[in-house]
Amino acid sequence: MTNHSASTVSRRNFLRLMATAGIAGGAVGLAGCAPQANSTTPTADTGSDAEAASWRTAPEPIADDAVAGTEQADVVVIGGGLSGVCTAASAIENGLSVIVLEMNDAPRMTGLDFGCVNPTIAKENGLELSDADTYRLVRDWVHMSANRVRPDIILSFVRESGPAIDWICDKATAWGCRPTLAAMRSNSDTYYNYIHPVEFPDGPLYDIAAGSYGVNDIIALLQKEIEENGGSYLTRTKAAQLVKNGDRVTAVIAQDADGVYRRYEAARGVVLACGDFGGNEEMMSDLTEFDLDSYSDPLDYVNVSTGNGSGHQMGLWAGGKMQFGTQPLMMLPMTYPYFYLRVNNLGQRYCNEDCDSVNMCINQAQQPHGTSWAIWDAKWRTEIPASLEFSGGMSWDQDFRELGSPWSAELEEAFLDSEVESGALQIADSLEELAELCALPLDELKATVERYNKLAQDGNDPDFGKRAELLTTISEPPFYALRMQNMMCVSVGGLDVDVNSQVLDENRSPIAGLYAVGNTAGGLFGVDYNEAPVPGISLGRCVTFGKLLGEHLATL
Repeated sequence: MTNHSASTVSRRNFLRLMATAGIAGGAVGLAGCAPQANSTTPTADTGSDAEAASWRTAPEPIADDAVAGTEQADVVVIGGGLSGVCTAASAIENGLSVIVLEMNDAPRMTGLDFGCVNPTIAKENGLELSDADTYRLVRDWVHMSANRVRPDIILSFVRESGPAIDWICDKATAWGCRPTLAAMRSNSDTYYNYIHPVEFPDGPLYDIAAGSYGVNDIIALLQKEIEENGGSYLTRTKAAQLVKNGDRVTAVIAQDADGVYRRYEAARGVVLACGDFGGNEEMMSDLTEFDLDSYSDPLDYVNVSTGNGSGHQMGLWAGGKMQFGTQPLMMLPMTYPYFYLRVNNLGQRYCNEDCDSVNMCINQAQQPHGTSWAIWDAKWRTEIPASLEFSGGMSWDQDFRELGSPWSAELEEAFLDSEVESGALQIADSLEELAELCALPLDELKATVERYNKLAQDGNDPDFGKRAELLTTISEPPFYALRMQNMMCVSVGGLDVDVNSQVLDENRSPIAGLYAVGNTAGGLFGVDYNEAPVPGISLGRCVTFGKLLGEHLATL
């Protein structure tokens, strides 16, 4: 599996910079959820081929005489990213001593949106969900995940994420960030987003050109808070093995930058906050269902994960197990198709484009070579904003729109120009020319467009069931074809945990002293990240369960 760099320009960076330069009028905030790699993010070490091939097998224990010394704390957190620093900061606030072990010079800082339910900022904007709404949200979530999730964990998130984000908002405001609500929310009758995610633009580290978004400020402020309140945040310190005393995990042995092993003992618990396994080729091959190696063109597929799966491995070696079934992934479109006709490289329509554009990544992955084109015509300036009333949401709205600010045709035009330069977007005055530019079979494409236009004119789609409000003809030149780039951001399946984030064994019994949060933990996603009707859930879960775990450990 090759980890390609994204070949198209980042829509998020481009649009935000264009907005800052004044192309779009009105207040423009930080929106969208697709993670972007921080320019300073180091690449995770996935180990040698031999090590990767035997990832399920625990290594030989590190001998006592190879360990140079021992440090002690109430809590040892492995991983200094968002879930790790939230856990550590919460534990310290509740009177516990904490050591954080971060394997890199700096943690990976990705993502923009903090998904949560009923934070104060939403209530102040008249967007509070009722109890009936929240229960319906949970039912929808469980249903869309094919019941491969933990409903109790989901319900805990729904109840506790608002106060958790309020906790972060207070800190972020003091740090210099400006909490906002994103405009994007899907109004689809089949994939409804219940919330507008919270974002944190304008903090001291906020630098779009460098890929530094709100999450960078949040992690930095919590790291500073941890160290100022007596905690220890160690970088270039790579956890190697968990230590058990009987059935209880009591410590972790880690190696520093000089190759020296030390033991870090935890009186209350060891927390695995190590991120995902998406950068580990063997784990991706063993645990996921798609043959991603077959997607050879980076215009069709890129993998931007650097996660090596070390937390999952250590948890399994200590007796834990992975959540049920094939492990879900976070796959997002790097290019945005809105609701337009989708064809594969055979020129055939293959889906109901009314289904959320983010979810269609999985459908695209099933097409020959993972190739997909979105096709539309000159009427887009009026059709796109009109569609937001009926659906919208992540990748079906304009990035950087704060709640209340208008959708901008000028901003969209600027980005279309950039997509032409990147090679992702083809524009032609005829379908014949478009087919040639895209290497699509002309007869098949023309037949597909003719059929689609007939459905739009009739206001009825017996082929796929698309709503009439989103059926639009492709008839006025110029014609556009956007090659959809499917981006694998992170894996989101993980170790089986309970509602307290405690890792479970094969019998679903808690393993004493061992916890997992963030993308190392399972329970929230069954098939794919995008099934959750709460955009920004990836960051929202890190804050929520990190805060809750710090509080829980203080009660032990």
